[in-house]
Amino acid sequence: MSASEQGDPAMIDWGLAERIALALAAGGPAWDGSELELRDESERAAGLVRRYTRLRPRSRLPTAELVDRAEWAHANLESFRGVSAGVEEKLGERLRSSGRSGGIPRTLAAAATGAEIGLALGYLAQRVVGQYDVALLGPAREPRLLFVAPNLSAARERLDVDRDLFVSWIALHETTHAVHFSAVPWLREQIGSIAGELFVKAAIEVKPGELLGKLVRMSPRELLRSATKGELASLLWTEPQRQLVDQLMAAMTLVEGYAEHVMDAVGDQLDPGYAELRRALDRDRERRGLLDSIVSKLLGLEMKLAQYRRGKAFADEVVSRAGIKTLNRAWSGPEALPSAAELDSPAEWIERVGTRHRRFALFR
Repeated sequence: MSASEQGDPAMIDWGLAERIALALAAGGPAWDGSELELRDESERAAGLVRRYTRLRPRSRLPTAELVDRAEWAHANLESFRGVSAGVEEKLGERLRSSGRSGGIPRTLAAAATGAEIGLALGYLAQRVVGQYDVALLGPAREPRLLFVAPNLSAARERLDVDRDLFVSWIALHETTHAVHFSAVPWLREQIGSIAGELFVKAAIEVKPGELLGKLVRMSPRELLRSATKGELASLLWTEPQRQLVDQLMAAMTLVEGYAEHVMDAVGDQLDPGYAELRRALDRDRERRGLLDSIVSKLLGLEMKLAQYRRGKAFADEVVSRAGIKTLNRAWSGPEALPSAAELDSPAEWIERVGTRHRRFALFR
């Protein structure tokens, strides 16, 4: 029986999260294109990605959808609810067993958490241009390929690049993820299982008193420096959590780096102007105001950019040394994924996976 069914207040105020997210997500410039245009470009991109990577999707790829910011925020809010359901239930059981299942403190905590989620989603709803939306946690569901109309327009104007090339690039970027996850079905389960275990450990093992003690022992200068660098959360991890985070980050770094490598390899074949678009994109990633930079760090987006760079460097080096077929061996099974150390030493990973001479069913 869930907490709500027992009359306990929710662990997260989802109504508040939705109100804040949708309020921040409202409006935005109009996009002058159509959903059909994005569908055509995504289908073309899928063919190019398959030809280069030799990955074979195991299921039908999602059709491109053109959505507004509010619809994107709502879709991701539902994903958050699905991810948190199990953790909320475990926390509820823990609080009920301790006799602290309700009251004003829990209501205030639920509101604070709801507000934090709403602010994060509202902020991202103004920036995310495209998204391959797949359920990494919880029951599998049909993935979606989403393109946020106002953000397409804002990004196109900000980058000041050729419109057709811009549409081809964004379709290629998100479709690369779609082809990848469809061709490697165990990848979703692997990432989801690590993330799920991490969330459960965070909910069950972490003791608020211990966390508060860590923060109190930090000097104000150290606390501020850690927060602005996006490192505050890492200071609060237990050792088991830290090991799970390392596993999760290594896997996600390779996923992001693989997509970046494929996008560049295919993009260079797609249009001679792609290189300039890539430079404009890199400049845009680095050129942000102070407030934007701080919010990005607090939301973990700085870690995301580091994943892009580190993962792409690994993928580029492996392909340069041994070709795309060797890089694809990472998708033969969880044991073939590079460790955090191997991400910085591609030669060691090549040597390890090169000792296995079996053929992989993923590839033609």
